[in-house]
Amino acid sequence: MTVGTFLILLVLGTAVLVAFVVNRADRLRNQREVFEREFDRSYFWRQGALAISIERSRLKIRVGRAVKIYPLMDVRSWEKHWHNSRREGTITVSVRDVNHPVWTIKFGSEREMNQWYEILNQAINEGEKL
Repeated sequence: MTVGTFLILLVLGTAVLVAFVVNRADRLRNQREVFEREFDRSYFWRQGALAISIERSRLKIRVGRAVKIYPLMDVRSWEKHWHNSRREGTITVSVRDVNHPVWTIKFGSEREMNQWYEILNQAINEGEKL
């Protein structure tokens, strides 16, 4: 293999990698826009997402490919846990659902996790505008 052939293969490989990354970013952006449509606030990170609408009294949860929308009155409990060793946290939401009673949403930031815990507290317990 000559140096010229190597450089051509390197450029082509880089172009394919860039095209793949751009395509994935567009797909994630589209998924996020579809997920948060018609909701007041939303959170989207890795495989989990939350969206809440106070006016419609709804909570939308996504973990992996599973997505469900629940009335706020169907939320039974929610807990937060921060894992120092992994530098990530979780909010676990228990809902009135026979098929999927517990959802665990991961957070990469302790601040965001605490913020969403408070959003859930205010929305469910007090029904406040956010």
